[in-house]
Amino acid sequence: MAEAAHQNCAPHAVIDLSANENPLGPSPKVAAAISAEMSGLHRYPSRDGTRLRNLLANQLLVDSACLLLGNGASELLDVAARTLLQPGDEALIPVPSFMPYQKVVERAGARAVTVASASGVIDLPQLAAAVTERTRLILLGNPNNPTGAVIHDGPLRAFLAELPERITVVIDEAYVEYVNDPAYPDCIRLVQQGAPLLVLRSLSKAYGLAGLRIGYGIGAAALIARLNACCQFYNTNALAQAAASAALQDQAHLARTRQLNREGIDYLNVALSALGFKVWPSQANFVLAELGDPLITAADPLIAQLAQQGLLVKSMSRFGLPRCLRISTGLMADNRAVVQALARVLKRPCGDTPPPTNG
Repeated sequence: MAEAAHQNCAPHAVIDLSANENPLGPSPKVAAAISAEMSGLHRYPSRDGTRLRNLLANQLLVDSACLLLGNGASELLDVAARTLLQPGDEALIPVPSFMPYQKVVERAGARAVTVASASGVIDLPQLAAAVTERTRLILLGNPNNPTGAVIHDGPLRAFLAELPERITVVIDEAYVEYVNDPAYPDCIRLVQQGAPLLVLRSLSKAYGLAGLRIGYGIGAAALIARLNACCQFYNTNALAQAAASAALQDQAHLARTRQLNREGIDYLNVALSALGFKVWPSQANFVLAELGDPLITAADPLIAQLAQQGLLVKSMSRFGLPRCLRISTGLMADNRAVVQALARVLKRPCGDTPPPTNG
């Protein structure tokens, strides 16, 4: 099994399944790359991350002029908002979605217009209906956080075809490596075909580099040049660039990560459903679980009881989903621990039968 090479948590250690991190950690090649870089820390890093951008260009089959590195994809969200929005402009944001979308728009002095997606899947027709003459930017997570739902290729193409030329759509693909839905769109090819897209990706999730803060954007060369002009000099450090290059070249580690994640998603779907939760379909590395008992109006007391046992999951109250909790996939032992703790707190039998592991 994919987790076999990873050590289990020490007894009584906190099990953190709240932040969508990779429980396997980064590729072993990352540590070697960082070690090799240490002797040159008195030198400034490559301003544009030339080596990393060239590697990405070769892997993604894009021109390096269409790539921009960032201090995590979150920095590039902020840069996009500051570059593409002016005071008085509007940006459309589906809800629930990643909370910083609204924050970067507001910091740019623009107005964040939220559009509800009740089913969990982003409602593109509703977004299209909300477009006004002031709309300049649309921010979409695909897969969406916190629901794990994806936008399919056909609906996305139809949506883009309706938009006025002045609008740029940011597609946040932080979880793209976990997707196995055949209808998922190839947004990089859409960029190459002239779609008004900025595609953002992160090495914090599947590649396990959350602590180093490294991500990248793909867009038309003219758009990337505008964004680059608004970035800080040396916005990605030498260790992050070296680590990212090493991580991207270890496809075997990525495959183990994907396998472990799929096992975790499948297990949590079954085990949480057996406890009475409604589990939203997910193409990411987390599941959104909604309380099945209508008499329980809020999940936060349940989340607090889990925390007292050293088990951390994410509250959804700020997302407008007070009856939900988000659980990241972990090692199978961690997944089982959370399910068993939920069963104890809810006073329900835990009949889960997880697959055998070596962890």
